[in-house]
Amino acid sequence: MIGLQVRHHLPGRIRFKVPALKAYRDIGDWIKQSLMAIQGVREVRVNEHACSVVISYETQLLDCKTIKARLSALDLNEAEASDSEHEYTRGDVAMNVIGTLSAAMLPKRWGALTTASLIAPTLFEGIDELRNKRVSVEVLDAVAVGLSAWRGDYRTAMMTQSLISLGEYMEQRTSRSSDQLLAELMRPQECLVWRIDADGKTQCNSSELVAGDLIELMPGNAIPIDGTIESGAALINQSTLTGESVPVRREADAVVYSGTTVHEGSIKVRVEKVGSEATTAKIAKLIYESLSEKSEIQQVTQDMADRRVKITLGIGAAVFALTQDVNRLASVFLVDYSCALKLSTPVTFKSIMYRAAQNGILLKGGSAIEKLVKVDTCVFDKTGTLTYGDMEVTDVVPLCSDNSARDLLAIAASVEEHSSHPLSQAVVNAAKHNELPHIDHGEVEYVIAHGLRSTLNEHCLVMGSRHFLEAHEEVDFTPFEATIRDLEEQGRHLIYISHQHKLIGLIGLRDHLRDDVTQTLQVLRDSGIRELVMISGDRAFKAQMLGDELKLDKVYAEATPSSKSKIVEELRQSGRTVMFVGDGVNDAPALTKADVGVAMCKGTELARQAADVVLLRDELYGVAESRQLAQVAMSLVNSNIKLAEYVNSGIMLAAALGMLSPAASALLHNGTTLAILARSVAAKNA
Repeated sequence: MIGLQVRHHLPGRIRFKVPALKAYRDIGDWIKQSLMAIQGVREVRVNEHACSVVISYETQLLDCKTIKARLSALDLNEAEASDSEHEYTRGDVAMNVIGTLSAAMLPKRWGALTTASLIAPTLFEGIDELRNKRVSVEVLDAVAVGLSAWRGDYRTAMMTQSLISLGEYMEQRTSRSSDQLLAELMRPQECLVWRIDADGKTQCNSSELVAGDLIELMPGNAIPIDGTIESGAALINQSTLTGESVPVRREADAVVYSGTTVHEGSIKVRVEKVGSEATTAKIAKLIYESLSEKSEIQQVTQDMADRRVKITLGIGAAVFALTQDVNRLASVFLVDYSCALKLSTPVTFKSIMYRAAQNGILLKGGSAIEKLVKVDTCVFDKTGTLTYGDMEVTDVVPLCSDNSARDLLAIAASVEEHSSHPLSQAVVNAAKHNELPHIDHGEVEYVIAHGLRSTLNEHCLVMGSRHFLEAHEEVDFTPFEATIRDLEEQGRHLIYISHQHKLIGLIGLRDHLRDDVTQTLQVLRDSGIRELVMISGDRAFKAQMLGDELKLDKVYAEATPSSKSKIVEELRQSGRTVMFVGDGVNDAPALTKADVGVAMCKGTELARQAADVVLLRDELYGVAESRQLAQVAMSLVNSNIKLAEYVNSGIMLAAALGMLSPAASALLHNGTTLAILARSVAAKNA
């Protein structure tokens, strides 16, 4: 971008002069969307006429140099032109209010001067619409304001102009505050890390890291950057990006990503990408794109608003033809159905999105709200959705006469407490729940991605995967194949325990149901969902048992990743409107195929990208709540449309009969519009 200049800069806010904007029209929204995709950018305002771009940003994540580089890198030849509207500020509203007072208090000549300068943008916008052969809301605004000014009624002209600007400002302010709230909720939290340099190790905030730094990460550390491991090995929880429920081993030369977590081991990582460049920053683009989407009903109300303009113009012409009364004509033209129709729907959607975000739900635009209301079938993927991603102990099976189940669990927990692996913690939690004693044992050796090795009564004690015990410890599994097969058929994840190289027992674990699953399913039924369906990779018997427990209408067992989307597609072809709830990378195709896709809080990045609704809290009830909020939104939209129709029809009838002066007509109409708008805004705090 040639000729870019910094005109004004304060910490957290910077204004650029962009001369290149003179050569391009209507690309303000494209620039805003491109810049909002940068992590740390809070707000972007583009004034195409003044060729300026104002950016508000987080000083901990960005600086002037980085922002200028990113803005300079935008290729305006790739910009997508779209209709954009003037962004109103408090200054615009204040100037119009002052103009109204001036028109009422100053001599007529001075009132005309101030009125002409303040209503000029509205008049030019209306003229521009007519030049482009469009009879829109802007045309009616221009006619109404211009007619009052032509009659010398500057007070009414300025009152109308003030109410128009106030309504626009309120709509845009609601939209901006919703955008900022959602961006704030999705922004990764900062953390403390150990940075290594020539002087040794020092602790610093993750926001202070730059590319090339070397940091040390230990168990429990969140990874705040993208980088490459230089030394060490660790188990990394990548579930937020890949959906893998069990941590994976990463060692030297492997890449680690922002948003993941170290579970076991210690690694030294060379920083490559930080802040706005890191993996988690991609979420910001998702947010902004979702907020810029227009729903079907928004388009319908916009078209309805434009049609009402023609009706108002036609009624005004008829009234003037019959009465030759300019006052009546002005009164009729100042009644505009379209204002309330045009403003209330997007403000309602943004208010509900704001309210949803406060409750931990990201609704991706008005289209997601509209589709949620139409859903009649809800399909759940089992693992990580109806059940938690972590495990609970279900079976403790001693395989020798020397130990009881309680003894075996106590031994296992005493060793497993030295590991923070999710399976280990499940065993420890089970022992605590049963108040089992600690069993003395030797030093514990953690074998990454395999298991634990220790001693019990001075003999080797090993626990972990079958491969670990069979291949590395030469443990014979042959006598217990039937028991193992039976548990595996029930879908259990097994931890094997050997002592003196003999298998002495095994512990079975499974996902456990979410605490709020029953309540969620009931609320969904109460809200009008006719069919609840579960898709599971478990065997049919086990899946059906869970389905019966939850009183589901249909269960699909032994499902493969490819079959999930096929099942959703078949349900849609049968005439159902389908909502699919999932979390893994394998769920993305099904989320896309469904009419409404809902991604769980701990879902993969791909799932979050594909979904229409993202739960920001690890609570299944958000699915039911999103449906309820969508119903509230659509109910409010429909009632606002009816209210605007009825009230404005009454005002127009009174104006046509000569019962209202132009000033009274403008006040009643705009007061109605603001009341409906206020009703929509209030929905965010209800």
